[in-house]
Amino acid sequence: MKSHIFIFIFFLANHFFAFAQDQECIMYFNDGTSIEGFGKLEVVGTLDPIEKIKFRLKKEDEGDYWDFEDVSRITFVGFEFTKTFEYVKTSTLDKPKLLELLVNGEVKLLKFSDSNAFYSFENGKVFPNRIETEKTRHYLIRETEEIATCIDCSIFKSWAKNVSNYLADCDTLVRDLKNHKYSFAELEDAIYYYNDYCVE
Repeated sequence: MKSHIFIFIFFLANHFFAFAQDQECIMYFNDGTSIEGFGKLEVVGTLDPIEKIKFRLKKEDEGDYWDFEDVSRITFVGFEFTKTFEYVKTSTLDKPKLLELLVNGEVKLLKFSDSNAFYSFENGKVFPNRIETEKTRHYLIRETEEIATCIDCSIFKSWAKNVSNYLADCDTLVRDLKNHKYSFAELEDAIYYYNDYCVE
């Protein structure tokens, strides 16, 4: 039987790969003001890593780091794309994380992806095998809520059941989810429907 040694190499949110270089952006502060410039997402710190935004007014500037203490969200603007990331708490114990905003409205849909990489050293092999795992989690939150609700974290309840419980005040949508009208790939459509037709 072969023995394996697994070495944990890193833990990093996938969206940080896409925005690890300076991009044109608008950064929004907690006081409601905003500023335009260039920004990128970084994980700062080893023992207590924090997801931060490095922002600069001009590309040639040194730039400063910002986090949830002062900033609520950042929107990256590029050729034919716009992506927004918001600081959101996903548990009472954790600090706010940068989640990608998929649907904006009375109920927001957000996404967080992490990637883990390992190297497996097998007996008799000189070079290790690289093993990557990826997990994506989706959250719902209202403006009045402090902590987002994960809809695909539970192994006991389906995402559709969790969405139905969260949006229980919309009978039509709950019925459609129960009848499998929406697939997981159409999750955004379900949230758009709620914001368009179920909110007074």
